[in-house]
Amino acid sequence: MNTKTTAGAAANGRRVQLPPLVAAWVLGAHVYALLVPLILLFVVQQQSELVAARADYPGMFSLTVLLMMVGSTFEITQNHLDRWYLTPETASANGHSTLDMLFFSFVVLSQAAVIVACAGRTWWLSVPAVLLALSQPFFYRSRFAMWPFSVVGLMSALVAFKTFGDPVILLQIPLPAATIFFFGLLLSTGNQTMHGFTTAVASLSVVFLAWGIHRSGTLVLDGWLVAVAIVIAASVLLLGSRRLLRSLPATVKRQ
Repeated sequence: MNTKTTAGAAANGRRVQLPPLVAAWVLGAHVYALLVPLILLFVVQQQSELVAARADYPGMFSLTVLLMMVGSTFEITQNHLDRWYLTPETASANGHSTLDMLFFSFVVLSQAAVIVACAGRTWWLSVPAVLLALSQPFFYRSRFAMWPFSVVGLMSALVAFKTFGDPVILLQIPLPAATIFFFGLLLSTGNQTMHGFTTAVASLSVVFLAWGIHRSGTLVLDGWLVAVAIVIAASVLLLGSRRLLRSLPATVKRQ
């Protein structure tokens, strides 16, 4: 094979195998996921007096943002290697990818960083959280792959809620279920639009955390009403559209 042919094959291998509009949505969702953690830095700075008064180690929120963004970079890299067309056989979805393992590991570490930021001086809580987060790579290929992710994520939401007091922060807890909902649709239907929804929904966790901290600083008292209303509306929307979404056709792959 000559040099030009090899170069052409390599270029084709790097190609995004999605229709233009779907590609714009999916790639845009990942750009959003990469950059949205910065909102936490903005809110922590805006509410610096409140955060300093309530959190044990406010500086750890900067590490939280860094870990989230590094994790997103690993995910984007793996999706690029898979040409952005995900199936149950691709490395982005089958649980057998080093980059995917690094993505999950950094996300769990970012959750542990939130725990240390809020309650780092409560060693019996923060130390187990960090150790459990560090164990994520060892669980990745096992049947308990999601255990550190789930436990540390739950702990992170509860500790942040205890620290700042706004129930909106607890909206992080049902997000994994919503993420799995869209990810399952992606794999079962082959409709790649669901990849964008999976990414966008998963990235709402840091949005709810930042929003809750902001609300805590503005002394808004309708937190439970807002949180419950969002859960009910989202549940009705997802359950009501489930049959329609399951009937979506597979996205045509661009060769």
